[in-house]
Order: sequence, then structure tokens, then C-alpha cells
Amino acid sequence: MDRQLQIIGFGPAALGLFIAADRERKLPALLSLGVEVHERSASLAQWDCLAYDIQANSPIQDFLKGIRPDGAFAQCLRQRDVQRWLQEPSRILSLDSVSAFLRQLAQVVLELCAEHPATTVAFGRQVDAVQQSDAGFTCWGDWGQLTSRYLVLACGAQGRELQVPCAKMRQMIEQDWPAPLGSDPVLRGQADAQLRDALGQGRQVLVLGGSHSAFSTVEYLLRRFSDAWAPRSLHVLCRKRPGLWMASGTPSALLQPGDLVDEVTGEVNRFRGLRGSARQTLLDIESGRSPGVVLHIGDPDFHLWQRAAPLLINATGYEARMPELRDPQGCAMALDTLQGNLCKHPLSHELTCAGQAVRGLFGTGLGFSDRRGETVEVGVNFFHGRCASNILDAVL
Repeated sequence: MDRQLQIIGFGPAALGLFIAADRERKLPALLSLGVEVHERSASLAQWDCLAYDIQANSPIQDFLKGIRPDGAFAQCLRQRDVQRWLQEPSRILSLDSVSAFLRQLAQVVLELCAEHPATTVAFGRQVDAVQQSDAGFTCWGDWGQLTSRYLVLACGAQGRELQVPCAKMRQMIEQDWPAPLGSDPVLRGQADAQLRDALGQGRQVLVLGGSHSAFSTVEYLLRRFSDAWAPRSLHVLCRKRPGLWMASGTPSALLQPGDLVDEVTGEVNRFRGLRGSARQTLLDIESGRSPGVVLHIGDPDFHLWQRAAPLLINATGYEARMPELRDPQGCAMALDTLQGNLCKHPLSHELTCAGQAVRGLFGTGLGFSDRRGETVEVGVNFFHGRCASNILDAVL
């Protein structure tokens, strides 16, 4: 066996494992375990996790309070900017700023690896397939293969493909919109030139989706191209009206059908409600304060848009970026999902297939969910949440 543990991905969720280990004073044990981290970015300089020009979905305290102030990452907390953040824990920062901070945390992990050769972060390494066996898991790619007893999927997320159940409608979309923009490149500023050209030609823009990323996309478009929007030129298509996050103690009279009050924190729509700028954007649209935007609720009929030929942006949300998984017989392994997220066993916290835990296989970050009673926890912060701690308890 080559390693005890492999981690696919070196984004925020993977960083959370090292931060949790430091917080729980298990970092020396983790670094000496025999860990191989596979990261598809060519180098740390090309590492761009969460580099979006929008507000974070969480206050800065959610990125800071899980970091041990006297531990291996303490130097990152001593910076002048971070010291100011610590004085304003409820402050909401841009994700660009958060991404730059995360890169500094990643640099610390690389320095730790240089001192502990049993742990390696390999850049430029795409894992194409994973084979389960009695020995554990073998990861494959054009770089070769590696086997470990445990495997953590921290692969990050990718935009969901358009889900159109009607075959005729799907064929029409593929013909009229062969290459719709995704919200990911839009929010990174990578589609600005294409958007500017479309708006200059008088084309309408159609944003499809009711997720947080959809209304973050709308907020970005309104802010970035503020002078370019004619009345009713930006359209948002949602199957249903998105729920709003609301603080604990919200009067029941303000709740809408379908709102869910978290049984622990009392927050409304804790894991699925719009927050921050995305929330305010929806409220501005509904109140008429954004006359350039039209909100459409219900199943979209794309036939209505054929003649107008708007620029289509797919903002239907994200899903885990997964390698191909094979069971010991070499057959595709279909992991269990719930509400679009991969499920974990309630006791062992391993991922499940056909209701059974897959021994030694874990997942963390976007696209993976924990169950707490009737609540499906998604997007649990990877620094101070329990996901990383559960994995460490299993592998150490």
C-alpha cells in the first residue's frame, strides 16, 4: 500500500482537514500518517478556489473561528487585515478576499509538508478514476496510480448541467443555445467581454435557476454592467420562489409555506435560503426597485425565447466534481444522494451506496450532506464544522 490516506482536491474542504487536525492537536499524527493530496491546479499560483467577485455567503467569523490562534496557522491570523476582521466577526467580505486568505492557509500546509515528507500535495494531478478493492482505493490518472486504505473526496464543485426532462425541449435548447454560459465563469469575470458584446447588440440575458448562485449572478450582472440594462432586459427563470434565510427568532407570521426552521439554531432556511446580496437582489426585484429585471416563477417554456435569442446563463447550482468510481468488481459505483447531495452514513460518516457505508470512503465540502434528524446539512463550514473532525476520528 502506497499511502494510508488520499485526498482528492486541495480546496477549502481539504484545508479544513489540516485546520481541524491542528485545532484538535492531531496535526503531527495526520502529517506522519502517510497522506497524498491530488490537486488538479498546476500550482498554488494557479489555485483559484472561491475566487468570485461576489459577497461570501457567511460572515468572516465562519472562516476564522475554527483556526487555532496558537497553532500552525497562527501566522495567518496575525496579519493586519485579518486582525481587523477578528474585530468585526459578523462582517461579510467578498469571496475574492476570502480566496486570497485561503491561499495563505494553503501555503502553510505546503510548508508543513516540506517538513513532513510522509505527506505530499501533488499539483497538476487529475484523478480520472478510483477503483475500490480489499486493500482500499486506487486512484488513477495519466500520472500513474496510487493506493491507500482511506480516501477523502474533497473535489470541489462544478456547475450543474441543464436538466430538461422533455426530450423535444432539450433538443431545441441544444440547437438554439449550444454553449450556454455557466454562472462559475460569469462570477469569476471570465465572461465579461461576451456579456458586454451581447448587451451592446441589444440582446436580452436569461438567467436560469433559483439558487444562491443564480441571484448572486443577477447581482453581479446588475453591478458590473449597471448602465447597460434597459427595462425588462434581464430575465430570471425559477421553478419556484427561492426561500430566504432569516435569523433565529423570526416571528412565525413572517414565514412562508415551505420555510424550514432549524431545530438547533432556530434560523430559517439555514442550509437553503438566500443570504446577503443575493437575498437583497431578490427582494429588490420583487419590490420593483430593479426595473431592468423580470422574475418568472414556474417551469420555463423555452419556446417563448427562441425568437428573442437571449444570452443564456445556466445558474442552476453546483454539484460535487466526482471522478469515476468503481467497486471491487470493476462496476460503476452509484453513491446514494439526497436532495442532490451525496449521503453519509449517520454513524460512520462514510459515503453510502445502496444504503450501506462504503468502508474507508469519505466526502467533504460542497455536494456532500450530513443528516441531523430531518435536516439535511449542506455547505457546513469546513473549518469549524464537524465534517473534518468526523473524518479525522476515523482515519487517525
